[in-house]
Amino acid sequence: MAAKAPRDARQTVLESAIREFAKKGYSGASIQDVLSATGLSKPTLYYYFESKAGLFRAILEYAFDESLRRIEARVDRATGFRERLIAVTAGVFEFAMERPELFRIVYSTAFAAPEEIPSDSLALDKKKRHFDYVRGIVAAGLKSGELNSEFSEDELAHGIYGAISHKTRMHLLCEEGKLNAKSAARVVDLFLSGAVRRTGKGK
Repeated sequence: MAAKAPRDARQTVLESAIREFAKKGYSGASIQDVLSATGLSKPTLYYYFESKAGLFRAILEYAFDESLRRIEARVDRATGFRERLIAVTAGVFEFAMERPELFRIVYSTAFAAPEEIPSDSLALDKKKRHFDYVRGIVAAGLKSGELNSEFSEDELAHGIYGAISHKTRMHLLCEEGKLNAKSAARVVDLFLSGAVRRTGKGK
């Protein structure tokens, strides 16, 4: 068997570790089990990630970087404010469907006890990037007059971002609803139109 190229070796360890951490959590995950599934050696793992904590940090960085990359690629192809919001939502939904184990790790990390995972597992700026990206789209909607200026940029960004996150969690944790382009459009349209029934004048 030919030796793996450096990038292939790193990604092979990363993918094996994602499965291990998603199944057993940080404390229960075994570096030996990660390596046994790859046929690679400990020096290879420590060369790329330095430690178990470094490997865990690399998983979280990969999850945030890859999901944002996909979202940005979709938004770049979208035209119009509504379409950009749908692109963000569909990008999150698509990634969650393809990589549920990664999302499980991210969600468990978000609510983990302080000593349950390595400190500084993910830099604060990376934690905020997705929200800030959505807030930028919302800011453009306010500027263009497509959003109600009675609400602040932050309120509106939290509204749509919260709806996307909740829909994703409910599917992954409770298998409720579907995550696809149609459900992405429904989430966005509910946010934009609201749930209050509108009646004609004088009714």
